[in-house]
Amino acid sequence: MKVVIVIIPAKSPGGVKAITYPVDGNKAIEYNKPVRCPINGVLARTMKKDEEVRIIYILAKGENSKCEQNKRIFLQELEEINAGIGAKLEYDEIETSFEPTKRTINKFLLDLTEKIPGEAEVYADITYGYKPESLALLCAIRFAEEFRNVNIEYIIYGKAEFIAKGEIINPKIFDISALYYLFKMLGSMGTTDDETASNILKKFLVM
Repeated sequence: MKVVIVIIPAKSPGGVKAITYPVDGNKAIEYNKPVRCPINGVLARTMKKDEEVRIIYILAKGENSKCEQNKRIFLQELEEINAGIGAKLEYDEIETSFEPTKRTINKFLLDLTEKIPGEAEVYADITYGYKPESLALLCAIRFAEEFRNVNIEYIIYGKAEFIAKGEIINPKIFDISALYYLFKMLGSMGTTDDETASNILKKFLVM
């Protein structure tokens, strides 16, 4: 089963543009049509007929949050893509807030880890959202990888530069999974001395 975790933007849907994202790096995820949700383009390239795919949307609720509207747009976009593929999609969501208190983050972590089954292929899109959400998401998938034997397939970040009048330039999509694995490696060095650890890091970074 694919498990796809998507952080939903809270800004107005009018500010979430459909963009064609060239790839910097892994061309296997490049999609030549515009999407509002970058991971949807990756799924267009990787989903298969009758494959089970669980989409978990992360929504930060608040007085001015437009997460619900954006979720509906992202979901509709994916359904249209899947019409030509035929994967078996199911949807779930987790609500959090803009207040990154210990209680909020702890609940978010528990809610997300409970929704990731064992042996899954995990995809994540951290293009949108606020920073503590992304950090907590990485903690949750690290837990799932360690204790539920999941595989981290892609961690996606869609980059765009906004200039005058909302015009977007230089969009790109990045698979930043290597950064996740660097984070994982640094946490497993244990009592390694500084010189040895620095050499290991240098070798990793030139791979």
